[in-house]
Amino acid sequence: MLICIFVDGRQMIVRQEEGAKPALPEYDQICSLLPPDAKPIPVHAEGLDLLTLELAQWDDKGLFVLRDFRSLFTEMEADIFAAAVKAKQIAFWDSHSRFCPACGTPTNKLDDIAKKCPTCGYEIYPNISPAIIVRVEKGDDEILMVRAKNFRGNHYGLVAGFVEAGETIEECVRREVMEETGLEISEPQYVGSQPWPFPSGLMLGFVAKYVSGEIKIQEEELVDARFFHRDAMPTLPGKMSIAYRLVEEWLNK
Repeated sequence: MLICIFVDGRQMIVRQEEGAKPALPEYDQICSLLPPDAKPIPVHAEGLDLLTLELAQWDDKGLFVLRDFRSLFTEMEADIFAAAVKAKQIAFWDSHSRFCPACGTPTNKLDDIAKKCPTCGYEIYPNISPAIIVRVEKGDDEILMVRAKNFRGNHYGLVAGFVEAGETIEECVRREVMEETGLEISEPQYVGSQPWPFPSGLMLGFVAKYVSGEIKIQEEELVDARFFHRDAMPTLPGKMSIAYRLVEEWLNK
């Protein structure tokens, strides 16, 4: 059985020849190298069962290498990466729920995705943080794209942000666009979603129309924001991201 091991945001893969697709280790390959108290968790992904584990540190033995998880986004086989996304979220939850957040008592595991405090009875399940991402269209030939300060590389993306307590998804979309760019948009329309394991997000994709306003970027978050014509697009996000799919769908209209 394959195992997903994460160490400080990086995923362990088998050391391979240059050009080969990243591969996960088999549990039998690595079990003797794991800490004695390591307890991998079963993960049931669509079409694939595997184990997952988050470690505080790893002493590389030469057979394996740690890779930044984002860098595997476009390199790993799609079904393997999809399973690794779920594995990463569950591993993060497991390592961050060892103690009850209400009273501090060590928690007991009820099953693979549930824990309970033996003192106060508080139950803990994997937390999913909803976030939005939106394609804002201006006419038929322009869309709003932004460069955030935390982007790696030189690509542009779409306005995105986390849902706040007490607001609807649609309210979040309008708020994020207004906060980041100063623009008013039409009622957003939902188009799809994507798990986003950084660390435990669910990205909800929308489309909306530009209504009014002049771009004024939120300098704490963005480096740049502008409307791009379909004939003069910037470098796009990675192909497996929902941001890329939203832009590609528009380009193919």
